[in-house]
Amino acid sequence: MRKRKLFASAAILAMAIMAAACGKKTETKESEKASGSEVSSSTLTEDSPEIKELETLKVPAEPKLSEMGSITIPDLKSITVTVAPLENVTQEEVDNAIQQTLDQNPTVVDDAAKEGDTVNIDYSGSIDGKKFDGGTAEKQDLKLGSGQFIPGFEDQLIGKKAGEDVTVKVTFPESYGNEELAGKNAEFAVKIHEVKRPATLTDEWVKNYDGTTAETVESYRDQVREQLQARKDFNYHSNIQDQALQAISEKTTVKPSEKLMEYAKAYLLDATLKQMKSYGLSVADIINMSGKTVKEYKEDAYAKAEDYAKQLFLMRKLADDQGIKVTDALLDELAEAESSLTGEKTNRVKLIEQYGKELVEEAAIRNKVMEYIESQITVKNEEPSVIMEQDSDKGKESKASEAETEAAKEQESSASKESSKAKDDSKKKEETVASTEESSVMATIETKAKE
Repeated sequence: MRKRKLFASAAILAMAIMAAACGKKTETKESEKASGSEVSSSTLTEDSPEIKELETLKVPAEPKLSEMGSITIPDLKSITVTVAPLENVTQEEVDNAIQQTLDQNPTVVDDAAKEGDTVNIDYSGSIDGKKFDGGTAEKQDLKLGSGQFIPGFEDQLIGKKAGEDVTVKVTFPESYGNEELAGKNAEFAVKIHEVKRPATLTDEWVKNYDGTTAETVESYRDQVREQLQARKDFNYHSNIQDQALQAISEKTTVKPSEKLMEYAKAYLLDATLKQMKSYGLSVADIINMSGKTVKEYKEDAYAKAEDYAKQLFLMRKLADDQGIKVTDALLDELAEAESSLTGEKTNRVKLIEQYGKELVEEAAIRNKVMEYIESQITVKNEEPSVIMEQDSDKGKESKASEAETEAAKEQESSASKESSKAKDDSKKKEETVASTEESSVMATIETKAKE
């Protein structure tokens, strides 16, 4: 049950790449800005050579495992991770989840509105018969009693029904942010379209709710409990796998080949551009909005290339060692995991239509590799307080070790300096014995050095 996390990770990666490309600006030397090899980002257009080059960017085929370089992976059985024990879903969690769903799916009623109901309204405000800026809106939801609007506004809608026109008279507070409105009397012409009330959990509501296949309240509660437990299970195993992968990566020796690095750079640059283009931006828009030159934009995208290449290599190596390949059965497992996490039945065909064949297949392989990793390592379950205490102790040990190391280095450096100084002093004394004047000069130099 890892599918949702895998796709979420893909989205997070895309966002991270986008942030790297469009977030903080990289300082550029004036000489580089003036160079004719790079056009200023503010002048780039779709006809600029650099933009045309990016638009025709092609990601090379992923290198074969034998072409990725060299890699040495540690014995997975030597890896130990510590996590909090898996928890079972409580009745309170089930009740809270259901109540949240009821609140998010209110029922339209014919009754008069009361506090806690949500009314859908049009309104138009005026002062002395003249409309003012910001005082008009259409089809806006307002929960009565929320205090979202100025005092007195919501109260005058209580007791009203859908279809009614209401004149709401209010006085803007003296401390109102807009000085032109502060303290002024205003009238709002309000049209009530709907009155909506938090749904009540009944068998009828369950049957009409699209988010479940249950027919009764009891079966719906069971479904919610199963889904919440599936998410807890997923988070538990994801925590184990994330820690394990981090530990393995730290102990893995990887030398990515030039071919793998070229692929990683092109892949990440392409992913960056695709992410931004999904918002309807052109390549020129993307670069101009980033405030960077094309060269700087590329370098930001390439910044994560080595890490990406190493992790890809590690995944491919583990998959190859275990004979993990894409099959319909593997994709079916992914679809089943997705269904358990979302509560919506899906299959491999729907997943591919939604996310694309490449991403789904990649997620399926990665999912299987991560499950294999978890099956090989040692997992220790400790209460959160114990884990925090252990982390604190490790931090203290680490600092103590660092302090000892620094002290040793300082001592060694001091000894080395003393030895060097002794040799220098000896040599200097030998050179100055023949001359009293030279001895006097040397003594003066030594004195100043000591000072």
